[in-house]
Amino acid sequence: MDGQGQGPVAFDLRTEPADLTQIAKRRGGKFPVAEIAAFIDGRADVRAHGSRDMPVWGERFGEQVGGGSLGEEVVRGNLLVLIQYLQSLQQ
Repeated sequence: MDGQGQGPVAFDLRTEPADLTQIAKRRGGKFPVAEIAAFIDGRADVRAHGSRDMPVWGERFGEQVGGGSLGEEVVRGNLLVLIQYLQSLQQ
């Protein structure tokens, strides 16, 4: 809930959740906006993303409005909000 990977189901997961408050720290103090956007979107094959256990949010967000160009706008807007939130969590 606080981005540190210790949420209510963390211990039930096969892979320990990442501490999302340390993204910038793990990358030399810089928050990689494009990389994080690609991870969240999930439509591009991002090897570092690992398995596809997580939903492909780019598809899910776009489907909310039926896809097409409007769907892409919704995807970009949702990604922007999530990225801003993750940036606000950085320690």
